[in-house]
Amino acid sequence: MIKGLAAIIATSTFLLSVPATAASTDALVAKKAAIVEKVHKKAKKALVNAAQDKSYSEFLAAAPEHRHSLRGRIDEVSLNVQKKFEVEEMCLIDVGGPELARIVGNQIATDLSEDETSAIFFRPGFDAKPRTVFISPIYMSPDADKWVVAYVTPVLVGKDKKAILHYEHSLSIYQDALNKDVSGARLFAVNADGYLISDSANPIGVDKVGEKEEPADYFSPFSFAGKDLAGIIAAIDAKTPLEHEGKSYQGAYKTVENWTLIAVE
Repeated sequence: MIKGLAAIIATSTFLLSVPATAASTDALVAKKAAIVEKVHKKAKKALVNAAQDKSYSEFLAAAPEHRHSLRGRIDEVSLNVQKKFEVEEMCLIDVGGPELARIVGNQIATDLSEDETSAIFFRPGFDAKPRTVFISPIYMSPDADKWVVAYVTPVLVGKDKKAILHYEHSLSIYQDALNKDVSGARLFAVNADGYLISDSANPIGVDKVGEKEEPADYFSPFSFAGKDLAGIIAAIDAKTPLEHEGKSYQGAYKTVENWTLIAVE
C-alpha cells in the first residue's frame, strides 16, 4: 500500500500531469480535477473502512461507565489511519455533540470538546447515508490550527446513527497537488463562496495567524481579467478571450465537489 496522502498525490500527479505547453487548458484542468477526485475517493474509502471496525459499534453500544476499557482500541484505529494517510485530526463525535475520542497528529487528545454541534460538518455528517461520506467546505481547524477539508461518515449501532467519524486533511495537500506541473499555465481553485484558495502563481498560506479565523482574513475574492468567478465561467463558456495585464488568455474550468478549478494560459 502507498503510505501517506502526499505519496498518493505525488503518484497521481506523475500519472496524470501534462506540461501546460503541450496541452490545452481543458486538458490541464481536467487532469488536475482528476487528481483531486482521486484524493477524495481514497480519503472516503479509508474513512468508511475505518468506521466499519467493530470497535466503534461496541464502544457506542456500551454503557458510559464501561467505555473507558474500550477507548484504547478506538485510539489505536485512529492512530493507524493517521499513520497511513497523514490526517491532521481524527475524532469520534456523539449524536448529542460531545467528542468521545480524538487524535491530533499522532497524539491522543485528552481535552475533548463537550459540544461540536456548531461544527460545519456536524449536521451534514449525520445526514449522510451509511457508508457514505460528507466532504466539508474548508474551515479553520481549532485543533490543527490551519485550514482543512473534513471527511465525515456516520457510525451505526444496528440501524441507528450513534456518532460520526471525522478526519481532516490540510488544505496545503490539495494546493501542492494543484500547483505542481502547470508550466506556462496558471491554475486557480475557488471555493463556493468565491474565495481564491489556491493559486499556482502565488502561494496562499493555510496556517493560523494570531486569533484570525475568518476566510476573509486569509483568502481574497477571486478575480482575473477583471472578472469574478461567475464572470470567468460566463466568458469561458462563451469562448471569449480573457484580457489580463496586456495579454490575452484562454481559459477552462471544472467543478470538483464545492471547488471550481480554473486554468488560464
